[in-house]
Amino acid sequence: MHRQSGPSTHHSKVDALRAIADEKGSNPARGAIAWVLSRGIDIVPLVGARKRTQSTDALHAPELQLTVNDFSRIETAVPAGAAAGDRYPASQMAHLDSEQARGVIHGARTEGLTGPLDGP
Repeated sequence: MHRQSGPSTHHSKVDALRAIADEKGSNPARGAIAWVLSRGIDIVPLVGARKRTQSTDALHAPELQLTVNDFSRIETAVPAGAAAGDRYPASQMAHLDSEQARGVIHGARTEGLTGPLDGP
């Protein structure tokens, strides 16, 4: 079962994050990025923005001032291990590593590869 179905849905978790963000005049995405940034200098949020507004939210996340109480509320709403299951249904999970099917693994060329990656 994937994360977004059945008993593991995250709507209540997002609602809790939305309440905190609303109090700050922000949104859940910016709040989540700010929380990740607070975890330590060795933790880096990876943002998959598809729209300019989403990029703007990510860039302004460090400006969001979360209090000790905010952190406590976030960690109560979304405790460690709260995300369960695969990211997508099994039929879609099979397609995530499509680069391996083409002979490219983590950007490295493999034997017999032909095409635009072959250089002089």
